Amino acid sequence: MARDAWGIEDGYWDIAGQWHDTPEPTRRALRLAMGGLADVADPPPASRPVWFVRHRAALPIDRPAELVLEDGTRLSATTELPPDLPLGYHDLLPNDGGPATRLIVTPDRCHLPDGLRTWGWSAQLYAARSRSSWGIGDLGDLATLAKWSAGLGAGVLGISPLHAAQPGPPQDPSPYFPSSRRFRNPLYLRVEDVPGFSADDDSLALAAKAGRSLNNNRVIDRDQVYALKLSALELLWANFENDARFDAYVARGGSALRQFAVYCAIAERHGGGWNTW
Repeated sequence: MARDAWGIEDGYWDIAGQWHDTPEPTRRALRLAMGGLADVADPPPASRPVWFVRHRAALPIDRPAELVLEDGTRLSATTELPPDLPLGYHDLLPNDGGPATRLIVTPDRCHLPDGLRTWGWSAQLYAARSRSSWGIGDLGDLATLAKWSAGLGAGVLGISPLHAAQPGPPQDPSPYFPSSRRFRNPLYLRVEDVPGFSADDDSLALAAKAGRSLNNNRVIDRDQVYALKLSALELLWANFENDARFDAYVARGGSALRQFAVYCAIAERHGGGWNTW
């Protein structure tokens, strides 16, 4: 593969071994995204130099300059940088009008808190199911596992990503092909922990019984789990009353959450292959 002056490759091989050229509209869009002009393929403008300097390191400079610190403070430097520069992103401006240099002052080493040495488990949440699971390990199981592990002295618990999969069946079993990395997969919800759930509701009780029966299957049936949990969540939503925690979640999510919810709603009706809509 070859790259142009902007670093844009001329194509790629897909998983099936098929070559795909990079079309010109894509090149134009990429140049625009990098601050260039859509129809100008000249090399991108040179970016200013960047220096990484360790905290409390006195380094020589080749000409007098003014330092503009991250907080706006201005300092003078003649032959070397001050050794007591604060951590952060600063600018070095030569007095003779030469190009500015971005000065990044870094810590001497990563922060290492006391008692850092610890141990823990690596667990696949979907497989860490319990008698309370609906055929797949869920966040309730994760909380139980974390509490039990902490009681044994564990300090970490590693799990695979819980990103949202493509809405609707078939549910992709891989956590590395999400439809969004900003939101979570509803398959991992413990439905009984969702506000409004009541075991006295016959429909919800039947759904819970059917969900727990899926634990008898050795193979996790994600499509069955999805159908059961989605139907139960729809029942809960139909009777949902205002909840301050829910309102706070929606406010934090903002337009991105709304857009993802609209995408999920359309995908449930027309299928998850958005490029065919």
